[in-house]
Amino acid sequence: MWLVLLGLCGGALTPTQTAVNTRLRKAVGSPFRASLVSFTVGTIALIAVTLLIGPYPLVPAAAWNEPWWVWLPGLFGVVFLTGNVLLMPHLGSLQTVMMPVLGQIAAGLCIDAFGLLGVQRRPFTVFRGIGALLALAGFIVTIALANRIGTAHAGRERVPGSTRPGTAAEGAPAREKSGTAGASLWLWRAFGVCTGMCSAVQTAILGRLGTALGSPIKASLVSFMVGMLALAVVVGVAERSYDITPALRRNNPVWMWAGGLLGGVVVLTNSLLSSHLGTGLTVVIVLAGQVLGSVVIDHFGLLETPRKPVRILHVVGLAVAFAGIALIRLT
Repeated sequence: MWLVLLGLCGGALTPTQTAVNTRLRKAVGSPFRASLVSFTVGTIALIAVTLLIGPYPLVPAAAWNEPWWVWLPGLFGVVFLTGNVLLMPHLGSLQTVMMPVLGQIAAGLCIDAFGLLGVQRRPFTVFRGIGALLALAGFIVTIALANRIGTAHAGRERVPGSTRPGTAAEGAPAREKSGTAGASLWLWRAFGVCTGMCSAVQTAILGRLGTALGSPIKASLVSFMVGMLALAVVVGVAERSYDITPALRRNNPVWMWAGGLLGGVVVLTNSLLSSHLGTGLTVVIVLAGQVLGSVVIDHFGLLETPRKPVRILHVVGLAVAFAGIALIRLT
């Protein structure tokens, strides 16, 4: 039970991190540079923690016998992060949230069912399938339906430019609304599902790497270091500038630099849980925590986000999602 609670708490930190990084992005002027700063802060923090508590040797001899891809969980995380940025102008923020969620749940269950990536095999059952569908339905109700009704009731547009659940703008891009959506739109949707699958793959690899290194903290450090290097390449190619001078101004809040610390805790949670609960259940629990955290942040308008009161559909959606989690957990 405590692992489920830990996963919910870790997931709830994700929308908090998103809000913090959104403020950093506003100061820096670039989502990629803001992510690079966040990864750098997280890497430095994890290096300090790893050197402080060990265990030593930092890389056990047996870990070098692992396949090469086990050292690249951070690369899959960067694909997921970058994919969300690329999806937004093509799908709209609602589908940018939902397509990856679908990919995360589907890939997580497949990894468990077939024992992919060296994880412990957890056979797919009818009850696990029903639980996954319940969880997905709960997320859709909480993220999509509740916010659509809330927007219609308020008579105003949602806040654009956010991919956090609960702050999504209209789910469909303008061209789909005009009836001109074509094959390219479905390709972007497929890409969104694939980015979600990358997130599930990252979770599975983190669990295996944590076991090989004897510490989920070390696995998180490897993930952050690889992610930081990958983002440095992305920023260099896409923007050709690493300037963060605007963020150093005194009128910016200090807490906007904490995104990397929160991200480190989230990755650490995934690494710890996936080795005990399996990839599929870990993904669903963390997603539920993300939705729950988003609802709380929106309700109170925390971290300079627009305030959006909780509605009954939010509660219903979360209840359905938690019922799905319970069904997966007990089978």
